[in-house]
This record gives sequence, C-alpha cells and structure tokens, in this order.
Amino acid sequence: MSFDIEKLKGREPLIDYPWRLEVDKLLLWLQNKDSHIKAFCFDLVMSAAYVDATSGIEKSIEKCEGITKKYNAHLGFINLCSPCYINKSIWSYQKAVKPQSGALGKLSSELILRFIEKLYPQLVEVLAVGGIEFVDAVLKHKNGMIILAEVKSAPLLTYPFLFKIPKSCLTGNHENAVITSSQLRACDSAMYLHNGGTIELGKVGNPMWPFRPLVNFIMNEKNSKFIDGCINDWLLARDAYSTKDRQNKMYYLANASGHPPIIAKERDEWPHKESISDGKTSAGMDRTDDIKKGIYQSLKIGTYVKNMPHIKTAIISNLPAYRHGKEYVSPFLSMLWGLESDLENMNGKRVLRNDKLRRAFDFLITLESPVLRGEEL
Repeated sequence: MSFDIEKLKGREPLIDYPWRLEVDKLLLWLQNKDSHIKAFCFDLVMSAAYVDATSGIEKSIEKCEGITKKYNAHLGFINLCSPCYINKSIWSYQKAVKPQSGALGKLSSELILRFIEKLYPQLVEVLAVGGIEFVDAVLKHKNGMIILAEVKSAPLLTYPFLFKIPKSCLTGNHENAVITSSQLRACDSAMYLHNGGTIELGKVGNPMWPFRPLVNFIMNEKNSKFIDGCINDWLLARDAYSTKDRQNKMYYLANASGHPPIIAKERDEWPHKESISDGKTSAGMDRTDDIKKGIYQSLKIGTYVKNMPHIKTAIISNLPAYRHGKEYVSPFLSMLWGLESDLENMNGKRVLRNDKLRRAFDFLITLESPVLRGEEL
C-alpha cells in the first residue's frame, strides 16, 4: 500500500479564528507551567470557544437568583446551574448550550493542536488536516520524524457565563430572559468558576470578547491567588471524575457526571429523564467510542506507513482516558503488530523481524500524563 506524505494538505491550527493570537499569548505564558495548569487553561479557553461558536445565545440565557454578586443571568454548557448548586445547594435544571457537533469537533481539535504546537518545543510544524483525509493532523519533529495523528479532545470542566441584563428583560427564576442580541452586546459579563468566584469579561460586544479579557485576567500576576484556587478546584474535579466520587461536590460539575441524586427530582423538580451531562461529553479521549476509533485509526495509518520507520502514529488529546484507560488503552500500550507477508523462515520457525513490527500507536500526546516512549517532544 503506497503513501505519499506530501499529498496531505493541512492548515495551521486556529488560522481561521481571529482570536487565535489571544490564545497564543496565553500559550507563551504557559510554556513553563505544570501540566495540570495547561490542562486547566485548555478548559477555560474551550469554554470561551463554546460561547463564541454558539449562535443566538441570547435565546438560552436564564434569570438566576443563585448568583450572589452583580450578575443576574446564567448560561451554561451542562444541564446544571452551577451558581444555584454552589451557592444554594439547589439542583436547578437549565438546558445546556452547545455549538453544533460538527463545529464543536473542529473547534476542540484545532484548539488542542494549537496547544500541542506551542507547548511541545521539539515540534517544528503542526498541521490540522481533519475532515479531508484519513488523518486528523500531521506533526513534524525537528529530528525529521513525522507523526500522523488522530485527534480526540473534550474539556473536563466547562465554565458557565454570567450576565448583568436589564431587569425589564427578566421573567421568573430560571425562565428564559427576553433580550435581543444588540441588548446583550451592551451587557456586562463574566465567567463563573464553580467556586463562587468570577472572571469579569466586560461588555459582550467588546473586541475579541470573551478571549482577550479572559487571557489578560489569567496572565495578570495580581490574580494568581484566585487562579491557584481555581486550579485546585479543577484538580478536585479531575480526581472526582476519574474515580466517580459522587461525594465530592465537584463531581457533578465535571462532564459525563450522569444523572443527579434522587433529591434533585424529589425536592427540586429536576426533570426525570434528564442527565446533567452524559458519556458523550467524557473528558479528553475518555469516551469509549473515541478510544476505539482512535486506536483503529492509528492501526489503519500504520498500514499505510508500515515500511517508513521515520513516520510514527499518535492519538492526541487534552487529557488521557482517566476512567477507561486501564480497560481500553493499557492493553494496547505494549502491543506490536506485523503482516503475514513479512513472515520469514528461521530455524524451522516462521518469525517476524523486529524491524517489521509496528506499535498499535507510537504516542499518546496529551497535556497530562502523555505516553512518549522516551522521545522528547
């Protein structure tokens, strides 16, 4: 099976998004930070990307009486209203807002590729190819190695948005506000950090909203103590997500938390058939369908480049498979495969030489706990 690497045409990740330069400023700041801080910042930026890619957000904003500061309305990306849950221990259902799945997949893929491009210094070029070829990305290493990759990424936490909208636009608690897009552009906004704190983002209509104010806030040394607290909350959510610890309050704010406890339905009138977030929103590459496809695609790519030792395969994500890694990923970490046509007779046995074997995947390139086989990226 022949393969010509030069025929793969790609583009610079996020090249079509005007806010990419704001992300690049953050990535420069992140270069020497710990891996979990990078993963936390991916979730912050991804939340901003969610709201940027969702059309007509004014139709989904609801009045919220659980907000204790200057904001009065909420928009979230899971079905649970975080301010009500954090501040009042009330399970308020609010339908999650999300971009269309096609736009969301492209966005999360290109964002993690931008993170990888800027945070792994040995990579001299990263191209997003997804949607037109059998690979999602091409990574070129300074030592001449080429990595063909499948990309699967999703945030652990999505952070909701708060707004201060005119009282005349408000109806009942957790009922949709009646507000136009032009009115919304004149409103103050903030990102809610699940701990009662907020990142103020200014007017919705300001240039590069919400990316510029978000990045500037993160990088401002005056806010470091607040950000450190938010990072600790993110770590609590990661641990609760990984172990399915429902006793940890952060568990239900993480993606793929399933249904709320029975009290939500009996006391707070949570809709019986609705979850907070389902398995399709699993963090990183942790959705089982994504793991299966990722490994299959790596094997498929491997068949094209079987005799090209300088070309490697990878699965790229923001996070490893915390819940399903042991069952679905670990068995393939040490797997080697070869072709029947490469079998040779040696001392009465049919054998495959080492140079005729390939791994199921060479790398798992992630922000936390990557598998790099001793290579430096």
